[in-house]
Amino acid sequence: MNHRLMVSDPYIRKQLQLAGLRFMASRAEWLQSEARVIFRQLKNDKITSAQADAKLEEMGVLDLVYPELMRGDA
Repeated sequence: MNHRLMVSDPYIRKQLQLAGLRFMASRAEWLQSEARVIFRQLKNDKITSAQADAKLEEMGVLDLVYPELMRGDA
């Protein structure tokens, strides 16, 4: 395997991986929480579809909702 970033010390590599996985898990929890808020707001007509899209774009997740548009297949 040829990686651009290679940490040769197995202990350090594992610690970096664990830290990265903790960060990834915390971001996933945050994303889930934000998605629930937007979902409830949209479902209960507290925000418009355009406002929901703006929030999703601001969060950088619009491509998760509209993957076919982000690929340019539309």
